[in-house]
Amino acid sequence: MAGLAESLYIQQLVELLAVVSSSTDETSAVQNAVERSAQALEAEVAAVVFDGKVTASIGFPPGAVPHEDIVAVTLRQRSELDVPGLGSCPAVTASWAGSNPGHLVLARWDAPFRIEEQNLVRGMARVLELTLTMLRTLAAEHSIRQSLEQRQRLLEHLFTIQRAISRREDLQQILDTITIGARDLLGDEIGLLWVRDEPTSSQVRLAAAAGTRPVEPADRPVVDLADASVAGEAIVTDQVVVRHGQAAQSRMLKLLGPDGVHASMAAPVHDSGAVTGALVVASCDADRIYSPADEQTLRAFAENVSLALTDAATVVRMRLAHHDSLTGLPSRRLFLEQLAQQLAVVEADGSALAVLFLDLDRFKDINDSLGHAAGDQLLTVTADRVTAQLRSGDAASRFGGDEFAVMLSRVDGPGDATAVASRIGDALGKPMRVAQRRLRVGVSIGIALSTAAGNDPAELVARADLAMYEAKRRGTGGYAIYDASLPGHGTVPAAHH
Repeated sequence: MAGLAESLYIQQLVELLAVVSSSTDETSAVQNAVERSAQALEAEVAAVVFDGKVTASIGFPPGAVPHEDIVAVTLRQRSELDVPGLGSCPAVTASWAGSNPGHLVLARWDAPFRIEEQNLVRGMARVLELTLTMLRTLAAEHSIRQSLEQRQRLLEHLFTIQRAISRREDLQQILDTITIGARDLLGDEIGLLWVRDEPTSSQVRLAAAAGTRPVEPADRPVVDLADASVAGEAIVTDQVVVRHGQAAQSRMLKLLGPDGVHASMAAPVHDSGAVTGALVVASCDADRIYSPADEQTLRAFAENVSLALTDAATVVRMRLAHHDSLTGLPSRRLFLEQLAQQLAVVEADGSALAVLFLDLDRFKDINDSLGHAAGDQLLTVTADRVTAQLRSGDAASRFGGDEFAVMLSRVDGPGDATAVASRIGDALGKPMRVAQRRLRVGVSIGIALSTAAGNDPAELVARADLAMYEAKRRGTGGYAIYDASLPGHGTVPAAHH
């Protein structure tokens, strides 16, 4: 279940893409990007820097733009900007490479940028880079080829690709579409996309191919950079590389494509600013000569690959920031956000919800005797069994160690909550296949129901936690309901399965 922050960031990237893509020239695209990024992040100032010069900015009086200070932020020499009327404001910057490298800078009063927002700024910088590359490509096409049909085809390809990226379509399909589109638009026989799984890896794998012999996804080759020839050189140099004649040949091209490759060209692709691969086209035409316009076209397609990879990586990073890496369940932070949202709903309509706090009773013994790998496997099985017992609208979270929390979004009373707790207890009480053994673990469950008004998410979880300790004190495999009206310990006796 995605968090509100993740959905908002994705929507902001899509909106920025729509705004800057509608610009007719680079100047308006840069100004639109500055204004939209500042609005999205509620920043007081924003600026774009090219070649050490501020080319567009908002938030400063005319003639009072602190050029040197803004450039210093892009060089990581400053982390704050002095804003008239506000004083020192935390700043963040993101850069892009390509044919026209630059920096996006934002500053916001009294609100440092969180890691998710920094990732969003990087995504915005990549969107601006893509648009500027597209605009330069269109200008080059207009001046060199003067071909309306060719420009229209390029626009259609880029529009289709950008729409697929903005709609979060399947990444592999997007990469295949870009590879095929680059080959077809340039009129060549072969299109290849090579990527590195790690930024410093000396090997690349074939991520997409067009015009080659059929290659199953599981059989796509992994080769050293040297064997990737023109692609490897583009990755190492971070530049478009063109080869004609014998220099265009490579062992992998001979294995994958038709005989007699006479020209090949590769453009680097990036993931979050780091060179991660290369997009390649190759021709069997002995007279094929790649022009500067061809280089710009291939670079435009490569930038689409970069945007797709960066966008996918940003989504993964945002998901990891809100989900437990082992079980995939929402993190404590996301769970509390979801709980706060649902509490507002039930308080408004007069209904109630419940929180269950779970603690496995024999986890430590199993973890100590069989090892952490077995413990991790047990936690994964536990997460699966817990979520399988939930209803639509409910949510589960791993709070850490062997502790889990569950939100029952709507309950009619204690009976609904105990019914779910009973199902969870039964499910976790069944043998689990862990480390080639059949293990049984019990679970102690604390239950806390929301009150009529004034519920605090953290306090509600704390009450369920207290009830869980009462259930554990009374014996394994049971549950207890928190009741603040009772004197003393504040829980009713545990009900056992």
